[in-house]
Amino acid sequence: MAHKALLALLGDTLSSKSDSSGSSSWSDLSSIRSEFSEDDDDEDRLFFPLMQYLIRLKRKRVDDYLHIIESWTDVEFRNRLGLSRKIAYSLIDDLEKSGCIANHKFGLKPLEPRLCFYIFLSFIANTEPLTPIATRFDISISSTFRVIRRIVAWILTKMDEAIKWPQDISDYRTICDSFHSKTGISNILGVIDCTHVKIEKPKNAREYCNPKGYYSIVLQATIDANLRFTNIYCGEPGSTSCARILRKSPIYHTASQDQSVLFPLNTFLVGHSGYPSLTWLVPPFRENKRLTLPQREFNTLHAATRKLSDKAFNLLKSRFKRVKLFTVYRNVAFITDTIVAACILHNYCIEESIFLELNAGA
Repeated sequence: MAHKALLALLGDTLSSKSDSSGSSSWSDLSSIRSEFSEDDDDEDRLFFPLMQYLIRLKRKRVDDYLHIIESWTDVEFRNRLGLSRKIAYSLIDDLEKSGCIANHKFGLKPLEPRLCFYIFLSFIANTEPLTPIATRFDISISSTFRVIRRIVAWILTKMDEAIKWPQDISDYRTICDSFHSKTGISNILGVIDCTHVKIEKPKNAREYCNPKGYYSIVLQATIDANLRFTNIYCGEPGSTSCARILRKSPIYHTASQDQSVLFPLNTFLVGHSGYPSLTWLVPPFRENKRLTLPQREFNTLHAATRKLSDKAFNLLKSRFKRVKLFTVYRNVAFITDTIVAACILHNYCIEESIFLELNAGA
């Protein structure tokens, strides 16, 4: 009977408390067993109070871990979950208002927005499997994965506001001025580059095996002087070259149709030597032992500028370690969406850093 299964579960719960509560837990269990030996009416009479008791125990375990998270210092919070407490609280408020997470309870677990968001952050900020995450939050593995997918889908709705191309001439000039002050090159609007995200061996393994010998999905991004992502394109297999990914990306098609839409005022991107030379994309001069001194100087500045993309990708993967490696997961669409969600959160972190720097300098 369901009652007997419930009694067994209650026995496990009480036995785990016996060290701290002495023999009283066992005496409580004995009395409960004697009650369950009565007729079916008595069992029915006790079933729902027992369910309520177990619900309270589980809720307490969840509340205890949420309390642990809230007790972390700001530095601990950021190191463990990837985001500052301020950003996390702001996003939790937005999540509550969005209606994406229902207010009612499923099973024995209250599925509140704060709980769901912390589950998601625990997943994306680490490379550990789902089992320890589910254990900490006292939720099933399948429910944990459903929560993560739902939060990822919700974060993707914020992409247009978080990752955006310069909107007006003042934005273009601000970005170009920032690059010029850091690199000495005028009219740079961004650095374009790709990074590989390691995945488990997929079904069509050959397509996803990159030149370095492991399986991956490629993230293409343009990065401004402050390490913000201004455009991303994600999901191509690891064997695809950067030049081919560029030609398949929306930014290439838009710029090919009308360059002035994305690159007014003679602005351009810089990229490594694997990219084609275009009116709006400038790779370094190819080394042929006949470069002039100005060309060599330009290449030196160009290389220093491209390091910004390495810095941005390293920052992304250090904050959200899941982007380093997706173990177990073979659903390419889910992996791609999670990488994009991490890029969105990355930009929130960069915006906060810029705000803090401006206030510190004021």
